[in-house]
Amino acid sequence: MSLVQALVAFGLPSILTLALGYGGYKIISLIVPHNPTPVKISRFEAGNIPYGEGRLWFPLQYYGYLLMYVTIEPILILLFAIASVPLLGNFILFRNLMIIIGSFIVLIYPVMYYSITQINMIQNWELRQ
Repeated sequence: MSLVQALVAFGLPSILTLALGYGGYKIISLIVPHNPTPVKISRFEAGNIPYGEGRLWFPLQYYGYLLMYVTIEPILILLFAIASVPLLGNFILFRNLMIIIGSFIVLIYPVMYYSITQINMIQNWELRQ
């Protein structure tokens, strides 16, 4: 398959989808009137106009654990895939897989460090009034 056929097969549908979406947005924006008023553009909380400070601070004590799960899970999936590959006698495949795992560890280390510092912050575990 030539490059032109690949561009037509993948590029043309994506360009048409974007063009139709943008065209539909423009047509709808011309049909619907746009009359901004202070009430329409103001911020509401549960249907009421907000005033003063918020009543309750939302605790995020499990944010660090969520970050750790999201960063470790792709590595585990990759390790499960690597475990099924016969690596004995194929040094080049083993080397390439170790490069991939090493680059994952290098890229994920800062995220893991940040998530561990988020877990150790006592302020995230308090429920403030």
